[in-house]
Order: sequence, then C-alpha cells, then structure tokens
Amino acid sequence: MEKRKKDKIKFAVTFLIIVIAFVFVISIMLKYNVEGEKNVPFNISEIIVISSAEGRPKSENPENFKWNLDIVQYNDIYIRIGKNEEYNKNAYIESVTLENFEFTMPKQGNTRIYMPNSTEGSMFAYDDMYLLNRTLTYNGGEQDDMKTLEINSQGGDVIFRVANTALGEYVSNEDAEISHNGTLISKTNAKIEDIQIDISFDIVIKTNIVTYRGNVKLKLPCGDIITEGTSQQVKKDFEDVIFKRENY
Repeated sequence: MEKRKKDKIKFAVTFLIIVIAFVFVISIMLKYNVEGEKNVPFNISEIIVISSAEGRPKSENPENFKWNLDIVQYNDIYIRIGKNEEYNKNAYIESVTLENFEFTMPKQGNTRIYMPNSTEGSMFAYDDMYLLNRTLTYNGGEQDDMKTLEINSQGGDVIFRVANTALGEYVSNEDAEISHNGTLISKTNAKIEDIQIDISFDIVIKTNIVTYRGNVKLKLPCGDIITEGTSQQVKKDFEDVIFKRENY
C-alpha cells in the first residue's frame, strides 16, 4: 500500500514537471513569434523613402506639341543595413534579398517595381529588363555598388524603385516651363488619395553565421508630393519588423 502511494506521488511529480516544461517551451515559442530575434549581427538602421514624379517624353509627337509627356510617379526606397556592434562574433553579410512583394493598386495608374539600372545613365530605367518580378538580391562585397547589386559586407544600402508608370499624360503648348517633380501630377487631375498604395516585402539577411527574415510594410508615396514636389521620409523605428531565423 505504501509503495503504491509512493508510486502515485512520483507519477504526479513527474507529470507536473512535464507540464511545467511543456508550458515553458510553449511560452518561449510564443515569445519568439511575437518578438523574434533579439541579438542579430546586422539590423535595419533606417529606411529612407524619396517620393516625386517626372515627365517622360513620348517617342512620337506628330502634332509637335511643346510638352508631350507620360507622367510617372516614383518612390525610391533605400534600406540601410547597420552592423550590431554588440554582437560578439565576427560576422559579415553574404547577401541581402528582397522578396515576396505584395502591393495594392492605386485608384489611378499601375504599380511596378524596378531594380537599379546596370548601365550608364540614371539610377533607374523604365525598361522591362529591370522589372522586379520575384526577388532582388544584393551580394556582400567590399563596397556598395547599386549597378552591380552589391552591398558592403560590413553594412550598407540596398535600393529599389516603386513606380506608377501609367498615371497619365501631359500634352500641351501652354506652359513656358514645367518642374519635373510631384507637381506634375496635378496635370492629370489626380489627387493624393488616388495614387496612394500599401506595399510589403520580406527582407532576408544572410550572414556567415545566421540567416534571418523580417517583413517590412510601407505606405507610398510619402508626403503631399502634389504640393511639395518632392517628399522624403526617414523610418528609424522598427518595432513592427520582426526578424526570425530561417528554418527555425
């Protein structure tokens, strides 16, 4: 009888330990899902968004108008990756990949995403060969080089452009001069709410030690570019970006 009582007590204690361990593991997993990685070798230090617009001359102008332009609204997004100086291992960036892009369509126009132009000239070219359909990868190197898609292995910038390439046109002989910025959008009678979109994407930072992924959400364009011409927004608070290890 006494042995049976002891066995029951041992069973109860063992069961209680198992339950406590299970709860502990579940709590750690839930905390990880909410907070993510806390000690990573590299972080997003800031995201800079520059929003504006420009007029692109049409290839044909049969009536010989002074202004015969397609108006493009664009948002250049710079993501700055900074090194965590408190990380106690010798880490370096092997690659930074942007993928899983999701975005809404504006009420007026069409959203397209471009990688940097690899040839001479402006940073971006509205050519289908530079359309970002799936992923954009910057490989770690000795320095930042947008045209060759390289990022300094100790931290640097990656950049891409989100553009509304079908916003409208401006055909006229009236204006003596025009400004190639967001004020051009008024020529299409579009309002700021007609061109606003939400965009999200994953950023995957692969280092020699660990690979981790987070999701970034932005609202574009920033500011009232129809009035301001060009607007800039700097994001430094990333509590909403939760990084988790790949295959965790």
